[in-house]
Amino acid sequence: MSMIKLRFVFLTVLLIFILYQLLFTHVPLPNEQSKEAVTSKEEVTSKEEKEKLDYLWNGKDFFFKTAQSFEQTTDKVTTHTYQTMYGKFLLPYYYMNPSMKFLEIGLGCDMDYGPGASVAVWKKLIPKAELWEAEYNAECVEKHRDGMLKGINLLVGDQGNEAVLDSWIELSGGNFDIVIDDGGHQNCQIWHSFEKLWKVLKPGGLYFIEDMQVAKSPHYQKFTTDKCDSSLIMPEKLKEKFDDLMYDIERKSDIEFMFCQSEACVLGKKHDTK
Repeated sequence: MSMIKLRFVFLTVLLIFILYQLLFTHVPLPNEQSKEAVTSKEEVTSKEEKEKLDYLWNGKDFFFKTAQSFEQTTDKVTTHTYQTMYGKFLLPYYYMNPSMKFLEIGLGCDMDYGPGASVAVWKKLIPKAELWEAEYNAECVEKHRDGMLKGINLLVGDQGNEAVLDSWIELSGGNFDIVIDDGGHQNCQIWHSFEKLWKVLKPGGLYFIEDMQVAKSPHYQKFTTDKCDSSLIMPEKLKEKFDDLMYDIERKSDIEFMFCQSEACVLGKKHDTK
């Protein structure tokens, strides 16, 4: 066989081999990704970006929609509009500090729709947080301990009693990132709780106080102690704190900011409290 014919046969075989590889096999090119891998990565990125937007920028609407999604809907977003302060402050804090330590006073045992509506919201929105719930009604707590309260750290007693507050701090270890007072709403209860629990709030932490629209109602001035009488009005005490903050030229106050909305306020503690 001539040299020309040999070359022709060789090239023909080579061409057939190349065509076979192209038609029946696939050799990934350098840096080539499968369609599935690209889609998966895009889905993960999209999910992370959406979560970031929801917690950092869309907090108000995100909190509202999440709370409304439960059949037992907390009055935080029905009777009240607390999605404003929780969306602006709580959700961004959690996004930056997911392992935060969280205390809410008031399980809602006296609510018409039953206890635990806000607990469901916390489990959904701040699932990685260390959750503590404090409640006056011990019977109610025991009834739901292995149900809706499963996995929640529980404290029982009257928030207006200093010995009870001390026991809460001892049992929990204090050092909270977040405190929410949605308890008895009595002025002196709120004030006693604030005086005690603010001290064990972490620098940079947030202290929320709900339902102060009832402060001047005689019914919510009934609870008194030897350190707090019926003349104390909690919003007025917060105004004193505001004045201290506003005119604190030497910056001695450990309050970094105060934000008040309809019926409620949140106070932020300075990072450097020295």
